[in-house]
Amino acid sequence: MADIVMPDRRWRRSGMRSPLAALALLAAFAPSAMAGQTKGFVVSWFNQAEYADPQNRDCPHGVNDGPEIYYRRELTQSGLPKAEVDKYINEFLDLSQAQKTIPVAQMRGRINGKPADVYAIPTSMPDPHLKLVEGPMGYGFDLDGKNKKGDFTDPDTGEKGVDNQLYRVIGCINELKTHTLTDRPPLQLNYWNVLYEQMPAWLVEIDGMTDPQNSPDVTVTITRAFEAPTKDSGGNVETNLTFTSDPNPRWHNVVHGKVKDGVLTTDDFDMNMLGDPFWIQEFHFKQARMRIRIAPDGSLKGYVGGYHAWFPFYWQYGSEGWGVDATNNVDLPGFYYALKNAADADPDPKTGENRMISSTWLMEAVPAFITHPTESDKRAELTPATESMARGK
Repeated sequence: MADIVMPDRRWRRSGMRSPLAALALLAAFAPSAMAGQTKGFVVSWFNQAEYADPQNRDCPHGVNDGPEIYYRRELTQSGLPKAEVDKYINEFLDLSQAQKTIPVAQMRGRINGKPADVYAIPTSMPDPHLKLVEGPMGYGFDLDGKNKKGDFTDPDTGEKGVDNQLYRVIGCINELKTHTLTDRPPLQLNYWNVLYEQMPAWLVEIDGMTDPQNSPDVTVTITRAFEAPTKDSGGNVETNLTFTSDPNPRWHNVVHGKVKDGVLTTDDFDMNMLGDPFWIQEFHFKQARMRIRIAPDGSLKGYVGGYHAWFPFYWQYGSEGWGVDATNNVDLPGFYYALKNAADADPDPKTGENRMISSTWLMEAVPAFITHPTESDKRAELTPATESMARGK
């Protein structure tokens, strides 16, 4: 039998024949009740957290240009004559000419005077200097313990010194930008909708919950499931589904936390999680921490912050090339330079360039049942061949 983590609801017994029987049952369960409940959740949204400033201070110079503008500028910089640039832009706007125009955009870089693939080698063209977020507000955490010039202030908590350089980079790119406090960035939403019901679910467990509003000593576990989640007819993630936790230690993250006034916060920890090749292949956060509100309906909504290697965020879109560069208004070489320049942690010992970037991620989750295979379950699933492999023979 697998162990089962229950969502936020309790088993109800009926048909008790005497008060003595009820007392006996209560006594049997008293130790676990005192220790607190373990509640399970399945993640329903995980993506970069952005603040849509109602005063429009985030992007005072507007959002970044679209491809008609930056293609004209960058092709001119590459040495293409004006007449050819004008001809290209006219053809680019005609979708029937796409097969002819894609290679020109892709090879607008130059290495030793020869055309180069700007998606594979973004440095083959000069830095176009994307517009970055300049506003004072941004979700997240003071990861380095310093209130530096240019750091954000969290709009929810008022915490100063917030480090969220990933938001600084993406927050003025139209297709990656959150335009209101409640919407989803268009391009990120498209990616999520494609992968969500294909990728194995992410699971969250909170152990030691004596009170959903105030529990001073809880253990938070973030793991990967074997199964993918499903959505209901309204497009919402179904609640109270059953998932099997993947015992692979690579994707097993455990951290101490506490709940105060309905908000879960954790200590710092390293968080590793398998993603998807269409999205981010693997997540490896350093100095991660969580701040999650537990809603009355039992769902979770809040933030995960930490440092992460910056290059995978470029390659998520860079590997798609022209499809993102032209049709989703992301100047990919500019995106590469912006991420590299904004990186603020883990300097390379040889070059001194930072290899990691601070980031904050909005995470939402709904109640779920989580089962944990026991050792006997795992052994029963092993065939002689797989058992030998498991033992390294």
